[in-house]
Amino acid sequence: MKRVLLIEDLPQVAQHLQSMLAREKEIEVAGVQSDPAAAVAQIATEKPDIVMLDGFLGGKQDFSVALDVAKRIRAASAGTRIIVVTVPQKGLDPKAEATVDAVFVLPGGANELAQVLGVGKAARPQNGLMIAVYSPKGGTGKTTLAVNLATVLRRQGKSVALMDGVMQFGSVRHVLQVPPATRSFVDLPTAGAMRTSLAEVLWEGPSGVHVLLAPGKAEEVDLIQGGDIGNAMSMLAESHDYVIVDTPSRLTEDALAILDAANLILMIVTYMNATVAQARSAIDTFEALGYKGQKPILLVVNQADTASGMSKNAVEHALNLPIIGEIPTDWKTVSDSLNKQQPFVIGAPQSPISRSVEALAHGLVTQQRK
Repeated sequence: MKRVLLIEDLPQVAQHLQSMLAREKEIEVAGVQSDPAAAVAQIATEKPDIVMLDGFLGGKQDFSVALDVAKRIRAASAGTRIIVVTVPQKGLDPKAEATVDAVFVLPGGANELAQVLGVGKAARPQNGLMIAVYSPKGGTGKTTLAVNLATVLRRQGKSVALMDGVMQFGSVRHVLQVPPATRSFVDLPTAGAMRTSLAEVLWEGPSGVHVLLAPGKAEEVDLIQGGDIGNAMSMLAESHDYVIVDTPSRLTEDALAILDAANLILMIVTYMNATVAQARSAIDTFEALGYKGQKPILLVVNQADTASGMSKNAVEHALNLPIIGEIPTDWKTVSDSLNKQQPFVIGAPQSPISRSVEALAHGLVTQQRK
């Protein structure tokens, strides 16, 4: 059941939308607000699944007020889906507005409404982008970047799953405040039965990111098959815009299962000769596996401002791959983040390192649209 809050200051329009929503079995109306401030306060407290927002609040002839309210809604509840209600004469492109998830054009019918709500027959698999965050060398900040990237995408209004693919010992559970008894991958049944239990095993992490944890005990890794890892990623992609997977550095069966299933490989490197050499070896392996040409392989340079004698152009030339992001060094912010087990994009959102992860997220969204 999805809870929907209406923000509408025209009583007749509010009544019409309520009547339409009442016919949807999977929808519960959480209320109607005509005052944006009261609506944002309710959203901050109740966290509804969806907000339907009048595009012309206060009688405005443009979307200025509505988009401002949308920003406040996003800040109050990052996981709430925002649908702007408009008319044919006043179009709005949700892809151009980071705070808007969808647009409902009056006088739309039940099918159009179900489509923007994501219910009924319209609730088809999303086929979200599965991103394997990989580095052939340990210590490059791979896990930290995966966690913060997932958090940024979620705070931008995307539905995001974060999967700890380092099945032995795990990695994500050590950088987040995960309760000891939290369920993990090992609690999932195998094959097709996995779908019915997946939602129960996911843990809600920072900003509403859905986290699928690796087993808590090293010996439990023997209970997991490579095929189940790929299945879990595909099933997560059916209900999330992005599936971010922290991938083991060694190309074991688990790692290859992740890389096979991924739509995109994000390789973390540094401007160090040893790291670039290891990345070159990994790319050669990817080519042998047939990845090159089949799926994008993009580079992210961590600690990009550390002097090492290598340049962006030199690394792109050496690896014959594009660099999509450069992350600066900030030992204090990262250390504080790891010690507090809180993503630095939440604890220090204005820092240069957080801004660089936001830019990386924007680049990935652009890549997906292409």
